[in-house]
Amino acid sequence: MAVIVYGTHVFTKLEGYFGPREECPFCHRVYQKGYVKNSVWAHLEYIPLFPVKKTYFKMCPVCGRGLELKSKEAKAEMAAGGAEHQQLEAYAKHILAKKPKGLMATDTGYEFWVKDLSTGEEILVASEITKDMVKQMKKSRGYKKFSIIDV
Repeated sequence: MAVIVYGTHVFTKLEGYFGPREECPFCHRVYQKGYVKNSVWAHLEYIPLFPVKKTYFKMCPVCGRGLELKSKEAKAEMAAGGAEHQQLEAYAKHILAKKPKGLMATDTGYEFWVKDLSTGEEILVASEITKDMVKQMKKSRGYKKFSIIDV
């Protein structure tokens, strides 16, 4: 008896930062908005076959909140672009002093940080989170390069 595995998988990619700098209504930081493309692919036996759906998100690069855009709208906004080029880096810190004790304890010693490379400002986005939450935040923002620093 053979088992056939099929379903969908989401691939996330950070397209870049476009448009003028504007204030985020949630975190009140002033940055260009990040555009993230989510591509849903149908797969068979874990091999992507064809794209099913594409969605774009326009989000704040610091807090990660934003809104979903239609493909044409997102492409038009990205094509309009912006003269500025902002460089941001996201990373996580693992605070080893907060290691949990006990068999069923959860390690919540992680912090998610965003660093503005042009000004050198470091912004704490989330603290006391688990490693799985860090991975989810990394994936939802479309970051490829990402490091976890032990402190």
